[in-house]
Amino acid sequence: MRSFFSQVLLSNWFFLVILLTTGALLYYVEGFIAPEFKLLLFILYIIFSMLIAFHTSFKIASSVTQELRSIEKKTMDINAGDFGTLLAASDIQELSDLASSINSMSNRLQMQFTDLNVEKEKFNSLLQNLKEGVFAISLDKKILFQNQSIPKSLIPANSQSRGINDVISNKKLLNFLNEHMDEGIDGKIGIDVSRHYYKVWFYSLKTNNQILMYIGVVSDKTDERETQMLREQFVQSASHELKTPITSIKGYAETLESKLKLEPESVEKKFINAILRNTDRMIRIVEDMLTISKLETQNALFQPEKVNLFELVQNLTFTVDGFIKLKNQTFTAEVPEKIYLSADMVLLEHLLLNLIQNASTYSGENEPIRLVANTNQTHVIIQVIDRGIGISETHVERIFERFYRVDEDRSRKGGGTGLGLSIVKHIAKLHGGWVSVDSTPRQGTTFTVNLPIDRKKPIS
Repeated sequence: MRSFFSQVLLSNWFFLVILLTTGALLYYVEGFIAPEFKLLLFILYIIFSMLIAFHTSFKIASSVTQELRSIEKKTMDINAGDFGTLLAASDIQELSDLASSINSMSNRLQMQFTDLNVEKEKFNSLLQNLKEGVFAISLDKKILFQNQSIPKSLIPANSQSRGINDVISNKKLLNFLNEHMDEGIDGKIGIDVSRHYYKVWFYSLKTNNQILMYIGVVSDKTDERETQMLREQFVQSASHELKTPITSIKGYAETLESKLKLEPESVEKKFINAILRNTDRMIRIVEDMLTISKLETQNALFQPEKVNLFELVQNLTFTVDGFIKLKNQTFTAEVPEKIYLSADMVLLEHLLLNLIQNASTYSGENEPIRLVANTNQTHVIIQVIDRGIGISETHVERIFERFYRVDEDRSRKGGGTGLGLSIVKHIAKLHGGWVSVDSTPRQGTTFTVNLPIDRKKPIS
């Protein structure tokens, strides 16, 4: 096995030897030939030399091109996914090395292709057997994949390669998918179909900030929703049932207080005051439980309207003064006169009142409490700022949970129910906004509420 260069070099030397030998023979023969035939002899020598050169070049070229055609065919077969037989070794060193590299590449690609097929089958089997429904949609709004757990009432079976506008009959789901694909955003939606409640999560799959496709996950939340509804019905029923006896206890206690005319320092007077104080707290707990139950199930009558935040806060100031002055605290509102937003006035007032009351409860006497509002292009940003006891990092993550208290003793003495901030979170969510907290222990707390200026509908 020689290299291509050595073969060309040997062929050239062989061609040169033939030319020299033939030339020497022609020179010897020339002396015996008549002058009129010498030109013919020279022409025959030129033709012979050209034939020998053509034969040598053709042999070299054909040996290379035949091998290259075999290599080209092999690469085309590999590109088509047919790994076939291996290339035979060539007599030319360079082509033999190239064939060996292509054979190695073919073997490696065949192994990788086999592994990918195995992994693809595993992944496909995993997706097909998931309890949740999974589907994929291309950028041109065609269904690329769907597993067998997709409810047929949402996406019919065997809908691959078909447009979503042609196969999805549920208008709510179809509008949701079209809106989020047009805007290129993620989202979720709840859908009621045939006594079932489904939750659909929709995500964009990106690489280098470019969307490749969209992935949807469908989960049947019917049992969970029914359990939640039973729990909410129980809370509402229990709250309504508790209101009557608690109101009666308070009425009897107030009647006893007015009839007995007890001395302020008497034990009986202290007992009656304790009964009244605890019944008031029980009433607040029941009312807050009813409120948060309605907010969670969205049974609350959500009536958005154009609200002037400045006027709302001015009216709220009179209510706030009742508990602010008890601790000689000061309340200031920094709200521009022309901030308007689409909101439910009653719920928004409840949100602000809870935040201000919370700030008052966890602040000492003579401390200032501020309400600051401003806007950006899409949201109204409301901040309630105090210089109270603050909240440590361990409590910040759980501060919006039901009945969670940072300071149990202070909260109970202040008559707190532990539901105020949870109500704030749900009201903000119902308006399409969110609430966050920034706090430093012993330095103060800032609650920030972000509400959209134009809120068209409550979130699902």
